[in-house]
Amino acid sequence: MPPASASDGALGAQFHTSGVALHIAGIRVNIRTDVPHLPEQIQYMYSGHRFETAAGIDNFQIYLSYTNKLRRFVKRQTQVYVDGTTHFIPAPERLSYISLESALNWCISQTLSNVVLHAAVVERDGVAVVLPAPSASGKSTLCAALVLRGWRLLSDELCVIRPQDGRLQPTARPISLKNESIALIQRWAPDSQFSPLFAETSRGTIAFLRPPAASVARAAEPAEPGLIVSPSWRADATPALQSLGKSESFRLLAGNSLNYFATQRLGFETLAGLVDRCASYRLSYATLAEAVETMETLLARTLAARRRDGRAAATA
Repeated sequence: MPPASASDGALGAQFHTSGVALHIAGIRVNIRTDVPHLPEQIQYMYSGHRFETAAGIDNFQIYLSYTNKLRRFVKRQTQVYVDGTTHFIPAPERLSYISLESALNWCISQTLSNVVLHAAVVERDGVAVVLPAPSASGKSTLCAALVLRGWRLLSDELCVIRPQDGRLQPTARPISLKNESIALIQRWAPDSQFSPLFAETSRGTIAFLRPPAASVARAAEPAEPGLIVSPSWRADATPALQSLGKSESFRLLAGNSLNYFATQRLGFETLAGLVDRCASYRLSYATLAEAVETMETLLARTLAARRRDGRAAATA
């Protein structure tokens, strides 16, 4: 059976019965729920992604439901389960979509066939940039700003590295933004498309930026890593790009890996290979305009160096 499209009229109903399989990051995740509004939100935010309604072999099964029958009517509260087990605390029904995104993050991070980093990834002109950074560093905000200026989105949250060839597996999922970053990106790109605002969460107000159709269309196309840039936003920062050595870069990636120790030698060799293929930097910035200009200058410099190396190799 061919993949169903997000505009398929029968798709919403199947979320409530046997579930719908979403292909993301090289895995198949079956999503099932009895929360009435959730299928519509999923179809909107994941429009263009590959869905399947036929039975198949799932890597993970997500079920998002009310915590008990009474919770369907009074103080509505939901719980998300992955393969029948819960790894998350219950949440108010209005935050069900956030619970789903958290479950998808968990599923992707648990795969041991790939090495997964807490990092955004964008790509332009054949150069993929890994952006590893802790929370509140401005990573997702910078990722969104670049994507809305024509860079390809691979992920705002999880960098998936394929050990067999060192290339980066896209996810092209919605970009999670918090608090002041939401209005900042709305001003940056007034035509950008967002989920509803989710207020009063443990992290403040959250909204998800819908991924560009062009990035979703290339979600099965891996990217070649070329740069590692660890961003850090401060209101009083002077724009600066600091080169990192190989050892410091490796420690940075290992510190941001979600399954480095679980993958053991495979994880070490994969991260070492990524460091060897990339030039690495720390980026400090105060405004998005400064950060985007610095990233585009760095990209142009990287592409120029590749052209010089190519000419040198041709004449050697």
